[in-house]
Amino acid sequence: MTEVSICAYPWDLIGDPAAGQRLAKTGADRVAIAAAYHSVRAATPLHPAHRLVDAKTAAFYVPVRPPAWSTRRLVPQAARNWESGGMHVAADPFGQAARTALAAGLRVDAWVVLLHSTVLGEANPDLCVRNAFGDVYTYALCPGNSEVIEYAATLVTEVAELAGSSGATGLMVEACGPLGVSHLGHHDKTVGAEWTATDEALLSLCFCAGCSAGMLEAGLDDGALAAVVRASVGGGTESVDKALGTDADVLRYFREGTTAELAARVLASAREAGIQRLGFHAQPDPWAVGPFASMAMTRPGRGLTGAVSAATFILPGHAALQMPPEEISTLASAAHAGALGAYVSALPPHNAAALEADWRQLRDRGFDELCIYHFGLLSSRRLSAVSHAVAALKHQASESTTTGPNSP
Repeated sequence: MTEVSICAYPWDLIGDPAAGQRLAKTGADRVAIAAAYHSVRAATPLHPAHRLVDAKTAAFYVPVRPPAWSTRRLVPQAARNWESGGMHVAADPFGQAARTALAAGLRVDAWVVLLHSTVLGEANPDLCVRNAFGDVYTYALCPGNSEVIEYAATLVTEVAELAGSSGATGLMVEACGPLGVSHLGHHDKTVGAEWTATDEALLSLCFCAGCSAGMLEAGLDDGALAAVVRASVGGGTESVDKALGTDADVLRYFREGTTAELAARVLASAREAGIQRLGFHAQPDPWAVGPFASMAMTRPGRGLTGAVSAATFILPGHAALQMPPEEISTLASAAHAGALGAYVSALPPHNAAALEADWRQLRDRGFDELCIYHFGLLSSRRLSAVSHAVAALKHQASESTTTGPNSP
């Protein structure tokens, strides 16, 4: 495992003279700081000035430059004063936080959440995911709409340029694809419905105007398909493919195409702005929705094929631990010389030994990078556990290098 990064919000580092020292203590090589992020209420257990931050809307944590957005309907909100004892928000929270991380000796990535924005979705419901029943997911901008893809490309260009001027050398991209029915927020009350994984996947299929037009162009009858979905939800169907029958392959290919187009525009925007290190949150499921998009974007004929030599595909760590070795090898090949990373949480009540065992297993299974969630949320005990686990991981890597077959 060649790289360890850790996630952070700007407010984790702003106003805390000891934050840089704690960052360095984790042993991480890089910190991914939120530059464009959804709403969140976050604990800050070790910050000297507050214990909770309530960022009520999705926001830009770099400056919103009006000329870049003057022709757009979708315009990100500037960061406002997050509710933490009236804490003042700097004009460039990302830049302020990045300077702290750089001074502590860490490299900096900008963490970008692309299509998850309730504030923009509520203002523009026609650009959101709409399920087969007509329910609109206002937290989920849909990449089946050209305006959404243009918004994402502009967002990445602006973050890359502005974060780059603050010392960021990479981008970590989350929600680079459609989001689905599951949404951890707003006192979500969906568990009692007892939807199966297939039900949730069916409820995550989008029938907005943009997607319906795309389906028709692909030769699908969007109305008939929506009726099949409505009839299948709650009916015990084994899989999406079984529910949709012969239409499944065509619909999947269409959806993969929208994600691939989005990812290709994101990659091109980042490259044009000078960003070379680019990580995509991703997973192998072709019907995947949510923060981790489908890796179908890397398939032959899709937008990223042949263009991902410096891209990292960051998979959910819990899923990565359960994958058969042959599936990991297949994913590594699909990455076309890019790297595979694992996104791991330090938040469950793990001790250092448990974290170390999981992370060592990920390294041994062929994952090149580890992305740890989340610096500012860590208590003193968990910070210590992360620090010990990272130190042990790096020590083992150093030992294996010095005692390898080519060592003296």
